[in-house]
Order: sequence, then structure tokens, then C-alpha cells
Amino acid sequence: MSHIVTGDNTAIKAKIRISPSAKAIFQLLDEKKSPLSVKDIVKELPYSERTIQYGLRQLRKYHLVEKRPNLQDLRESLYLITSQSVFLRFINL
Repeated sequence: MSHIVTGDNTAIKAKIRISPSAKAIFQLLDEKKSPLSVKDIVKELPYSERTIQYGLRQLRKYHLVEKRPNLQDLRESLYLITSQSVFLRFINL
């Protein structure tokens, strides 16, 4: 069980089970504060492209990350942390 802190600093206990790679992706996107492509994430983390794509699917399933088109290269997408509650942060990653 993970604790999530919402934008108004209230803690919520939620059953969110994501892989270590998904946690690393979330932390990277939170640290960078800018949208990243799958290629950018692969360069930063020690995981294969397939593992990164799986982690991103998990994060999107829980609405922790959103996918946007890359307007500079429409062949790829950009990923960023959702803004539903300002930022969702895992305390015990």
C-alpha cells in the first residue's frame, strides 16, 4: 500500500501496485519537470525500451502520467506527470 500526497497536502492510502521501473519513470518525470519521450527515458534509466513502455502503461492506467503528441516530431509521444491534484507524489518509493 502506498501513501499519496495530494495538492492540498492530505495523505491518502491507496492500493497502487506498480513495477520498480514505473516508480523510476515517475521519479524521473517528477525530477525533470518537463515532458520526455520514451527515447529520452531510455537514455536516463537502465531499462529497455519495452520495459519503459510497460511502466508508462502502468502509470497511465492509474492516471499518474499523461501522454501528449510531440509537436516537433509527431511520430513520437511525450509523457508528463498529470496535474489532476497539482502533483501526485509517492512517499515510500
